[in-house]
Amino acid sequence: MRLKIKRYPFYIGITTLVVTIVITLTGFFLWISHRESKVAALNMADRLFLEINEKTLERYENALEGVGALAALAARMPDMAAVPVGDGTSHAGMNLMVEALTYYEYLFSLYTGYDDGSFIQIVAVRDQPELRKLFGAPTGTFYVLRTISADVDGLLKQRWRFLNLERQRIGERDDLDPNYDPRIRPWYIRAKQEKTAFYTKPYIFSATKLPGVTCAELLATGTGVFGADITLKQFSKSLERQKISDNGMLFLFDRKGRIIAHPKAHPVITGTDKKLSFLAGEDSGDPLVRAIVSRYQANPDNMINHTLEMEIDGSTYLVRLAAIKASIKFDEILAAIAPLSDFTGHIRRMQNRIFLFSGMLLLLVLPLATLVAHRISGSLTHLEQESMKIQQSDFSESEPFDSSIKEIHSLIKAFVLMKSTIRDYTARLIQAKIEIEALFTAITKLLPGAIDAKSPYTGGHCKRVPVVAEMLATAAHESNKAPFADFTMNTNDKWREFTTAALLHDCGKVTTPEYVVDKATKLETIYNRIHEIRMRFEVLLRDAEIDTFRRRLDGNTDETALQDELERTRKEISDDFEFLATCNIGGEFMADEKIERLERIAARTWMRHLDDRLGISQDEAALKSTQPSPRLPVVEHVLADKPEHVIPRANPDPFEGNIYGFNMTVPEHQYNLGECYNLSIRKGTLSPEDRFKINEHIIQTIIMLKQLPFPENMKHVAEIAGAHHETMIGTGYPRGLKKEEMSIPARIMAIADIFEALTAADRPYKKPKTVNDALRIMSFMRNDQHIDADLFDLFLQSGVYRTYAEQFLDPGQIDAVDIGDYLSPIVA
Repeated sequence: MRLKIKRYPFYIGITTLVVTIVITLTGFFLWISHRESKVAALNMADRLFLEINEKTLERYENALEGVGALAALAARMPDMAAVPVGDGTSHAGMNLMVEALTYYEYLFSLYTGYDDGSFIQIVAVRDQPELRKLFGAPTGTFYVLRTISADVDGLLKQRWRFLNLERQRIGERDDLDPNYDPRIRPWYIRAKQEKTAFYTKPYIFSATKLPGVTCAELLATGTGVFGADITLKQFSKSLERQKISDNGMLFLFDRKGRIIAHPKAHPVITGTDKKLSFLAGEDSGDPLVRAIVSRYQANPDNMINHTLEMEIDGSTYLVRLAAIKASIKFDEILAAIAPLSDFTGHIRRMQNRIFLFSGMLLLLVLPLATLVAHRISGSLTHLEQESMKIQQSDFSESEPFDSSIKEIHSLIKAFVLMKSTIRDYTARLIQAKIEIEALFTAITKLLPGAIDAKSPYTGGHCKRVPVVAEMLATAAHESNKAPFADFTMNTNDKWREFTTAALLHDCGKVTTPEYVVDKATKLETIYNRIHEIRMRFEVLLRDAEIDTFRRRLDGNTDETALQDELERTRKEISDDFEFLATCNIGGEFMADEKIERLERIAARTWMRHLDDRLGISQDEAALKSTQPSPRLPVVEHVLADKPEHVIPRANPDPFEGNIYGFNMTVPEHQYNLGECYNLSIRKGTLSPEDRFKINEHIIQTIIMLKQLPFPENMKHVAEIAGAHHETMIGTGYPRGLKKEEMSIPARIMAIADIFEALTAADRPYKKPKTVNDALRIMSFMRNDQHIDADLFDLFLQSGVYRTYAEQFLDPGQIDAVDIGDYLSPIVA
């Protein structure tokens, strides 16, 4: 029965589809841009605020640290310890203070106060009218020299001298701040208590009434204090110059909420009592300052180093606070604020352009799509006529299928009839398809098993090694220098072969027991057997206590002597177990004296009363059956290497006939679980049997890959994958190959495997190396001819190490590298 399907012209379907796609994409892009605009603005502002805050704080911190260093230097100079005499122009520290004021433009004054009340200060007026007015100084005044020194009668007298740029006196007065005594100033008192230079909290200077901060340090002689003043005006000017956005700003405040520096407003106010003080944030005329300071005081921890949104007077602002580093002892907060609209304006303009462009595109595409669809429909109609001719051939009939489009309906009918004519061509494709399917079916079966059996600690290894290997292979392919000028990876088949080998280079680890790969302690098997040993030592402690109690009941021994003996025994047992536990970690080399102590501890005995052959597996029972069961109770050593600890090798020929030329020394036993044997491991946690079992994975890798039905264009997979533990001089494993016996891709695998292993952060038995440490170790391996010198130089010069590190390593591992330290030495 013929199917009755409503059919419609092809051009209508195409036109409808095009219009639908344009409208859908327009709506989707508008929705995405709307949704992401705020996120993009926050990210942009966060990066900008972070950069500006860091730069601003860096300028402040550099200035503050510079002044701190100056104070520390001056405090240690013998010249500064001399009290001023007369008007102070002959003071030994004059040159230092004047040169410092000339060099550091942000310094306001430098001074030294002494325990006898003497004082010398130099103020850098720099002929600025506003500063000259403060002191009543004449025009041309560049420095103001202030001294408090003893007169001929031994009384302290204050003098003010106005000096020009050449330090010549051009005026004087003695009536400014007449009651000043440096010894009662907060900076002087605190300096007597501090060990190093420090900064005061912002305050109003005594003589000038200017706001600022003081850096002070006790003189090395302890007889006075050196100080340096910085006015907050310098901070305000810096904030005014720094531009965040069109409407953004920076300001500085302290943790009490006082405004220290502001680009527009003056932070110092005059109270009703005529005293000067810093403006509190909540009293500021700027609503932005009020809101930020108020929120900071309510929740300070949540504000520092976070970019936050704040609604202020109906507008949304982005705010970020940063603190000056604590080591400077200048505990102030830098605030950056800007309207959100400063960062979203361009996104709104982009949305409008998308909408306009989409409308114009729709107006253009609609008639064009209709015209093109009409033409395509005409071509399909012609193909329909040709298909009617094909129907006259003797083709096999296909299962009925149809389409809702009339023209394609006829084309499908013709296709069904033509199908039989290409059967011969299809046979070849099927054969190739069978080979490819067989290969990837085998790989598909191999990978899940490898992943399941693989240790979680090295789970990322097989994923990261191919990345390094492909980067280095690309560099070798692109190099036009010897010895890589003739090396190419210019076909998909070569890359497929190399990538497959890199992915499967450790597939033999599916045969390695996880507890061997993950062996974090010497006594670890399926579990850490240190717990058994600890229980034996618990028994020793219990037995010691029981023995003490028995002797106490006998009454023949002094009570105090018994208790002292018990405490000594307890400490000895505890110390011995702690030593064993430390040995079990494997973090330190086991020197001969440690081995001797281990043997002495192993000589200790304990009494076992229960049968150790109950509740065990058949395999364990078979191992114990080699020795007769002792009569209970039995005295045993707290540590022992028992016959049942030795696991015989199930397969005496792990090389399976050695048709692949493996050249490795095979330990006599599969495992040796002896307690003394394992605790005596000199370095690390692996015994020779464990080490061979781990190294055996490369044997299994080669055997497994050789058994896979790789096509001709992938026949080198096993050779590439199985050589990453070989060396250039035949000292590697498993086959002892030399450089000339390995291809460049095989040698690349060794470098990739080593670099990844050295820098991997998921190994339980070691810390990851930094890039420098890894390259240094690899350079030693290059010198010992363990890796290819030319490839290692290419690895450095191409920057592969850096590209990989930036993608996969922790930032703490990435340090500055001078590849010249590691390149092969030039042979003359």
